[in-house]
Amino acid sequence: MARQNAPANAKRLLKALIDRGNPVAPEGRINQVAAQTGLGEGEIRPAIAYAKAQGWLEYAKFGHTKGWLSITPGGKAAVES
Repeated sequence: MARQNAPANAKRLLKALIDRGNPVAPEGRINQVAAQTGLGEGEIRPAIAYAKAQGWLEYAKFGHTKGWLSITPGGKAAVES
């Protein structure tokens, strides 16, 4: 069931990150925001995996942000649609 909801959960997560001003964040922070958004433990990983597969999230390209994820322009557009 969690995988079936992954597209909607991914959009929900991205919207929450954007609304909180966290378009670039470490994975731990993303998990925290996901939990605050109401996603259960079994829903967070599939949502993040879906967002990555869609090209909505990518690893940040900054030297000091290893392990951080960044919302792509496509991710921002997905939230707005």
